[in-house]
Parts: sequence; structure tokens; C-alpha cells
Amino acid sequence: MLWEYNKEYLRLLDEHRASKLAALDSTEQFDALRRRVRTQLERMWGPFPARTSLNSRQLGRIERADHWIERIVFESRPSFHVTANLYRPKDSDGPVPAVIFPCGHAAAGKAAESYQRFAGLMARHGIAVLTWDPLGQGERLQFLDEQTGASVFGSGTAEHRVLGNQCYLVGDNLMQYRAWDAIRALDYLELRPEIDASRIGIAGQSGGGMVTLQFACFDDRVKAAFVSCAVASFRAKTEALLIADPEQILFGTLRAGIDHPELLAAFAPKPLLIGAALRDYVPIDGARRTHAELEQVYGTLGAEGNLALAETDDTHGLNQELREAAGSFFLRTLAGRDQSVVEEPVDLPPVTELQCTSTGQVSSAFGSKTVATLNAERAAAIKPTLPPVTNASEFEIFRSEVANRIRKVTNVGAFKSEFGIEVPTRFLDAGVYAKGAAFLVAEQGKDHPIVQRYCIDAIVAANHSVHGLDLRGWGVTEPSMPSAEVGFDWEDFFAYRAFELGRPLFGQRLKDLLSAAPTLTKRREWIVIGVGIGGLVAAHVAALDPRVAGVASIEAPLSYMGMLEDPRVKQPVSSFLPGVLGAYEIKDIYASIAPRPVLVINPQDSQRRGVQADRARVEWASAFDIYDTLDVPGAIQVESGLGRSGIRSKLGEWLTSLAS
Repeated sequence: MLWEYNKEYLRLLDEHRASKLAALDSTEQFDALRRRVRTQLERMWGPFPARTSLNSRQLGRIERADHWIERIVFESRPSFHVTANLYRPKDSDGPVPAVIFPCGHAAAGKAAESYQRFAGLMARHGIAVLTWDPLGQGERLQFLDEQTGASVFGSGTAEHRVLGNQCYLVGDNLMQYRAWDAIRALDYLELRPEIDASRIGIAGQSGGGMVTLQFACFDDRVKAAFVSCAVASFRAKTEALLIADPEQILFGTLRAGIDHPELLAAFAPKPLLIGAALRDYVPIDGARRTHAELEQVYGTLGAEGNLALAETDDTHGLNQELREAAGSFFLRTLAGRDQSVVEEPVDLPPVTELQCTSTGQVSSAFGSKTVATLNAERAAAIKPTLPPVTNASEFEIFRSEVANRIRKVTNVGAFKSEFGIEVPTRFLDAGVYAKGAAFLVAEQGKDHPIVQRYCIDAIVAANHSVHGLDLRGWGVTEPSMPSAEVGFDWEDFFAYRAFELGRPLFGQRLKDLLSAAPTLTKRREWIVIGVGIGGLVAAHVAALDPRVAGVASIEAPLSYMGMLEDPRVKQPVSSFLPGVLGAYEIKDIYASIAPRPVLVINPQDSQRRGVQADRARVEWASAFDIYDTLDVPGAIQVESGLGRSGIRSKLGEWLTSLAS
């Protein structure tokens, strides 16, 4: 169901987007597109820091037959060190053109073989190349195990996943760090008298290609771009079952009508070369479709000769054929020389010679900050301020503000069902003398034996009718596609696709419950009970709908800040809400439910371990204070350390007390 729903949603958005792009027919309209794309990129990336001193240092150089390789360190932001190599031609007459070269996901970063070969090829033909280690790779591991010298999580995509999920919580995208590194790389080149700052291009392969794809249009200093093994479309990559890294997953990009064609159309009419491999996991058909859309764009702007597609019969990688194509492209567009570049066999320097740090890592050599520490600083800076509550009138303002923030962060929209989405239900009727109605949502699904035995049975035993609901992706709607061999969790896959849509999967589940509940009971009020992330859903729903008379949350998360602070967090990414830490905390949700009764059983930390009730009461002190202010102190309860039978007993006792 989720697969078909997302495919259809993407198809409709993609057709609408493509028709709007095809309708542009003037320079003024493309200028407007460029401004819109840049504005949306700033929103999706998150705010850049202030420009500060680069504190650049040249730490030595390697002499080659026809070029130099310099070892450089600069700070893209204070105490955030970037290790770079500048490949510079020898014996040049005056300033030379240059290319900035953000790396893909190779563990060695700038020292990866194909990247070394590309940079050396350019330098031998008179074009300088500045390349640097991406965060989480090469000499910039963000989670260094000092005993092994390796990453705690694994370099590249593994670290990016951890850091990218953190960034969502503060309303940023990991690409903001990569884009800012690129901006500061351009700043550095402008300081070098050997470089002609009016002739700078950008090249990127794979993950570096995604940087190039997003960044090329953003900075006017970039005059030509080569994007390799990255161009397709968000729709094509979804249909090819590519989960992607968080820096490639921009929140709300498809909702804003921006896909790969718009990102590159915003670069037009500047010279653009797209590199693609026929046997790449990045779908070649997607690259060709995007190229076809761009042909119309470049044709409209009278710059047909500035767009090209280079295909190679190979798998994913910057092979010799693509390196030579890029070399010829940059010679023509930056150096004004129309010649075919041929790569000769050369020996490469060992990785250790390219290193810019004495220890091999910026964290141990310079005490460099990490994205994790910067995210913590960001979270502290955006910590939300909510209206004070000293009386009932102020509470109404507080409650309304929390509800508005929830609507904005979750993008729950109207409380109406969606075409293509079914919410399976199991109803157990307590009879005509039932004391109340309850809705139960559990991430394990309504039919899970533990949910049935210790929750549903307890509800019925307390003389309440119960509707067990499977919200989208849970229970019987959990994605099951055995014919698709994938190396990821479907829950993560659809959570990331929901980010691209600008509609968090968590918010979609809120919509399911809010739209289904009123159609299933004639009662004016009902209880909502949630298990796991379902407990967090239940609390959010109660904050949004006054018809919810009480909430029981079982084994749900304690705080969003805890998810940010723990890089090993085990709470699912589907529970992460972009920008939530600047809007509200879990304690604020419970506080806004007052004076209605709330029961929290076995709250969990970021590792999904139970926490003591005293810790939860401290964490949620402001919520308890509001219940005190409204003179209902006993209406909010926290119980921890309960086993399955204890959960059943406490839930039944609580429901019975509500009806008495």
C-alpha cells in the first residue's frame, strides 16, 4: 500500500513539476526559477554560519613532474577543520583556471584513487583542482575510535546517516555542511594569486555529484559544472529503490516542485556536462530523462552547445572515460582550449603523503569540532520559548500555540482520509453498557500477540470498547515486497521519502488516526492508547483533538533532545520530525493535554531502554507544573519498570478510574 501510494504521489508531483518547467520560455522566467531554487535550497539546507577567518595553513607540498600537490588545512567555520589538497600546474603563465572537487563517499576521501587521477589529470593540463575530505571520510571522521583510528560507525554513508538524522531534528540538512565547505573552498581559491577566480568550475562524482547537483546553481562564482553518477531524479531514484543519504534527502523539495531538472535548470545557461554509467545503480533512464528536460531549457536560452551527456558502459565510478570527458569539457569551458584530453598511466603518491594532519585525523590533531557538537549548539540556540502558564486563561494560549506548532512541524493537514490509504481496524465491543470507547495504535500492529494480550484484553476487561488500528506502515500494512532485494529497512525508506514530500511519515500517521476515529464511533469523546511510537502518536493526537478524553502512552520516547544527543539512537527515523527541537518538546505535548488524564507507562530513552519514573518527572517537570496550576495534579501519572502483566493491570486500573 505504501509503495503504491508513494509511487502515485510522486507521479502526480513529477508531472506537475515537469509541465511547469517545460512552460518556461524566457530569460526572465529562468531568472525567477533560479531565485526560487536558491531560496528553497537555503530553507532546505538550513541557515549558514557567519563567514569567519579561514585560518588557512599550507603544510607542505609534493612535487610531481608537471604539477604540485599542496597539503592545506582551513576552517570552514571556527574550529571546524577541512583537510584539502590543491593540485596546481607548474610553470604556468599567470593565474590558471580551477575546479573545486567535492568528493563522493569513498572512505579515503580526497585520497581515493579515481579522485587523485582526476585531479592530477586536470593539473597536468593547466587547470588547478582543490579537493577536500568530506566530513565523515578521510581525515575528517566525526566519530573517531582513538584506539582503532577508525570510525565508530563506519566512514562515509554510515556516519552521514547518523549525522543527517540529527540535523533533521534542528531543522537543518547535512548538505548545509557540505555546501558551506564548498563556499569556503571558493573563498580560499580567491585568496590564491595563482588562481584566476573568474574561471572556476565544480566537479563531483557520486556523493560529490550530489553536492555539485545541489550547489552549482547556488554560487555565481561557479562557471561550469561536471556532475557524474548522480543525476536522475528523486522520483527515478525512489522507483529504483535507492534509499540515499540524508544530505541527498532535502525536506520538502518535491512539495516545492524542485527535482534534479530544476536544480540544473537553475544553473543554465552555463556549461554543464552530465556523466552517467550504463550499469550504475543510479538509473541511467533517469539521467537521460533529466538531460532531455534540460535540452529544452538550454535550447530556450539559446545555449544548446553548453549542455552535454557523457555515457560510459561501466558501473558506478569515475572511470578513465569520464575523467577524460570532464578534462576536455573543462579545458574548453574554463581554459578556452578545444582539445581532447587523454589520460596517460601515472603512479600515484601514497595516501600518507597526501595527509594534512600529523595523526591522520582533524579531531586528534587539531581538536576539531564535529557536526554532532555543532548540532548540540544549534539545538541550544533554537530552544523554543512557549507562553507562560500561571492560570487557566494563559493555559488556553499555551495549548493553542503547541497545537499550531504540531500542525506546522508534522504537516498533518486536514483530518481527512487519503486516497490509496486504508487503515485496517479490529473492533472488540464491550456491549451496550460499555463505559467508554478507546482507540489503540501500536507500531507492532494491532494483531501482535503482546499488544492483544496485555493492552487490548485489558481495555475490554475495563469495560471499554476498543478499536485497534493499523496506521500506515504498521501491522498488516507493513511493507512486504519479497521480490525486491534491498539492504535497508522499509520503515526508513518511506520515512526518507516522506521527508522529500515535506510530509513526515509521523504526520501521515497522525492523519490516519484523526481521520479514522470519528468515523468509527458515535461517542463524542474517546480514549487513545499508544504503544511504542504509537504512544507518541497518541499524545500528539490528543494535543490536536479535544475529543480525546484521555491518553495512555506505553513505552514511548522521553524526549527529542535525547535523540539528538545520542548518536547511537535506536528510535526509528520515522519518529524524527524536521525542526521539532525549535518548536516543542515531548513534555510540551503532555502539558498541552491538561487537564485531561494522561498515563505514561515505561517511558524510554533514545536507546529504547526504560527510564525511571523520577527521571521522567524531572524531564517533564513543566508539564506536571501545568497540571498543578490547573488543580488536577493527579491527572498525569508516570509508571516505570512494569512487566507485561503490570502494564495490563495498570492500564485496566487507569481505565476503570476514568469511568468511575
